[in-house]
Amino acid sequence: MPINFNPNFDINVTQHDYAVDKRVRALDVLDIKTAGELAMKLQGDLSYSNAYVQNGEFKSSTPEQLSALSKEEQETFTRDLFAEASKGVGFFYGRHVLGLNPSDNGIIQQCVQWLNSSETLNTIKQITGENDIVAASAQATRYYPGHFLTRHNDLHETEQRRVAYVLNLTPDWHPDWGGLLQFYKQDGTPRDAWSPLFNSLVLFDVNHVHAVTYVAPYAFKPRLSITGWFRATPI
Repeated sequence: MPINFNPNFDINVTQHDYAVDKRVRALDVLDIKTAGELAMKLQGDLSYSNAYVQNGEFKSSTPEQLSALSKEEQETFTRDLFAEASKGVGFFYGRHVLGLNPSDNGIIQQCVQWLNSSETLNTIKQITGENDIVAASAQATRYYPGHFLTRHNDLHETEQRRVAYVLNLTPDWHPDWGGLLQFYKQDGTPRDAWSPLFNSLVLFDVNHVHAVTYVAPYAFKPRLSITGWFRATPI
């Protein structure tokens, strides 16, 4: 069955809330059964690569590739990663890029198709006022203890990103575990932070400076989500 917004999802309220500061968190956006099925697939059926920055360049390695490094190489890798992070540069988390694949009728591909459906794109246009949106890119993300995403904005001229989104799919996430979506003023002053509430959809203008805070060692489950950007260029 195709994915749709929860019938109780109120577009007008969401539009009103977004207009205040060009960001909003809508709760219970999907029916609970669909959200649960997506969470199970993100947890068990996807292969994730670790995304990170090294010497100013985006890198991606499988967990097996990093595990194959010698002890000394792993120590050097971690030291360099944290040295950059201490300056507010970089990230380290699991990702699986999701594309449109008409031959795949699985629940995750249904979600990608739903994000790119005319209904969803028109809904996002109505909420945000970004009327040139034509598509949504998507990736599954998985944050384990020790993972993080430092402060940045999501501006990207080539992709013409307009609105960032996060579909949170981790049941019972505790805010003390970290993994919060932290917002900042343009000068770096912290603002509020949002916990990744299960089955919530976060939308925010790509100019907003934000981060995902460090996930604590005592987080006993991964932080799972589908994230991406509603953009003015096709995917």
